[in-house]
Parts: sequence; C-alpha cells; structure tokens
Amino acid sequence: MKKYLAVFVAPVEAYDKMKEEMKSTSPEAKQKEMDDWKAWMDKYSSSIVDPGGGVGSAKRVSEGGAVSDVHNEIGGYMILQAENIDEVVDIFKDGPHSDMPEGAVEVMEIMSM
Repeated sequence: MKKYLAVFVAPVEAYDKMKEEMKSTSPEAKQKEMDDWKAWMDKYSSSIVDPGGGVGSAKRVSEGGAVSDVHNEIGGYMILQAENIDEVVDIFKDGPHSDMPEGAVEVMEIMSM
C-alpha cells in the first residue's frame, strides 16, 4: 500500500472567520462536530495511518537562514494508506471537513526516499 498526505486548506480569511464563529458556538454544537469527525475517522480507520491534526502559526526559514512569519492556507493534515490516490480521494468525498466554506483537501502521494 502507498501512503498519502492529505492537507486541509482554505483561505486565511475563512480560518479567521471560523475561529471567530467558534467563540459563540455552544458546547453541544462543538461536541457534535467532534462526534462527526470521530464517526468519519472510525469509518475509515483501516486507511488512516496518522489522524494528524490542526496546525498553528508558521515560520518560514529561507535561504541564508532568514526567518519570517507566514500566514498560509494550511489548516491541518492527515496521513492515509491505500492502493491508489483515487481510493483516498473517495474517502474525503463524505468527510466532515466539507462543512468549511471555501475549504478543500489536497491529497498527494508520499514518495519513498
């Protein structure tokens, strides 16, 4: 089986809006969202190698060691395994991530070194 990296992406503005909306979301609604994610991950547990997680603020280290703050479109990641990329793509077609306005999942094969 091959391994695949799934990267959750959305415009920076969409993440900012989501963070703001979460402040007024009830604990019950937050729990339902987590339950939906857990049910989806349980459904595909045989393909999920690493459930990954969300990512925080980023730093970029450039040529010569220059460091700068970065605001990018990456919100999280997950590592899966499957026979081919189409199998992984199908997994995400019914995922709870699709509730994120303007959000998407980019799937790519992890190449052997």
